Amino acid sequence: MTYHEAVAYIKKSYNLVIRLGLSRMEVLLEKLGNPHNYLKFIHVAGTNGKGSVCAMTAQILQCAGFQTGLFTSPVIADYREQFQINGRMISEDDFARLAETVKQACDQMDDPPSEFEKAVALAFLYFHERQCDLVVLEVGLGGTDDATNVIGTPEVAAIVNIDFDHMGFLGSTLNEIAEKKAGIIKKAGIVVTAEQTDEVMAVLQERCAAKKARLIRTSAKQINVREKSLDGQCFDYENKSSEDIKQLQKIILSLTGDHQCGNVAIVLQIIVCLKEKGYRILEDAIREGLRSVRWPGRFEVVSKDPLVIIDGAHNPDGIQALSHNLKEYCPGEKFVFITGILKDKDYHEMLKQMLPFADSFVTIAPDNPRAMSADECADAIRTCGFDGEVISLTGTRQAVDLALQMAKDKSIGVCAFGSLYSVGTIHASIQSKMKLS
Repeated sequence: MTYHEAVAYIKKSYNLVIRLGLSRMEVLLEKLGNPHNYLKFIHVAGTNGKGSVCAMTAQILQCAGFQTGLFTSPVIADYREQFQINGRMISEDDFARLAETVKQACDQMDDPPSEFEKAVALAFLYFHERQCDLVVLEVGLGGTDDATNVIGTPEVAAIVNIDFDHMGFLGSTLNEIAEKKAGIIKKAGIVVTAEQTDEVMAVLQERCAAKKARLIRTSAKQINVREKSLDGQCFDYENKSSEDIKQLQKIILSLTGDHQCGNVAIVLQIIVCLKEKGYRILEDAIREGLRSVRWPGRFEVVSKDPLVIIDGAHNPDGIQALSHNLKEYCPGEKFVFITGILKDKDYHEMLKQMLPFADSFVTIAPDNPRAMSADECADAIRTCGFDGEVISLTGTRQAVDLALQMAKDKSIGVCAFGSLYSVGTIHASIQSKMKLS
């Protein structure tokens, strides 16, 4: 099996609908020798911020000298980016070889696993084979029935903010969604949570009580930002309840955006919990990890002249963070927006939040079966009351070329948002365009 054949196989879906549940995953992993049982995890669930928390945590652990696996989704540019050890993607040869092993196991199953289930199984095989000390594992969808939740009690479970998203699968109320996310809380575990609504916190507390798990709350207020710019931010951290890390001063974080304050508070509490368990993580590793971390597609400034920002915000809470950041970091600026949105999102609410910053829109269709067409997205923008220019295009590269030209003509910036499934192509198109100019 070649690498491209392996990717095609893993991505192949035998069912057109998402089927949650752990039964197929358990059968598949049993046939593979249960590699996950030999690994230790930091398991991260929630609505927005999971990827950033995972990236920062993994980078700190890597800087501390641990062989650190990182599994995240969805893919931004290269399919292999989901499978990383110490910041390096799995090789094409290793991916093809392990995909063949996964295929042999799947061929013995009556109920074929999904793409995500196959990817998670491949990740477990890879991390076990390379003897990872710790694996930072991002939940794909929800928690209770997500393929990653086949693991036992992790070293630390983290739950970022919980908000409305994927209601068709997780429930129509915050209470229902929270119950699904809380499914990653296991017996006698340690759970670190972001600030949550009272309704959500009650669900987490109830689950922790039932599982005799320890719940630790964090807050963005623990982060005091000294300086911030489009290059990153400098902050102080305070943790009054910790004996290991009570206070850190003048920490440099390479990630931009006020929303990262809550995320980094979670990350530092995860590190505190690991230190309490005996993991040796020095302050220098924390500083270097946060200074050097990279996480593409999340309020990512890919150019300052012209100003080009890419953000995978794809639900109302993510859009609220994006709009706040545009207001804080780019006061008074107007943008040509490149946007494509999935049909099952609350797109009217998302679009309304972006209108105050819009000069014009160029719409596309994300590379996903659930995507709105470019024309449907354009119609939705007009329905929200926008009376400026809205142009729909079928090709992402065409959209990038047009948006950059429109922005140049008006001396304004470009901002892409709406779906993580578009980020990779948009990023590559912008980089290619700017190299040629």
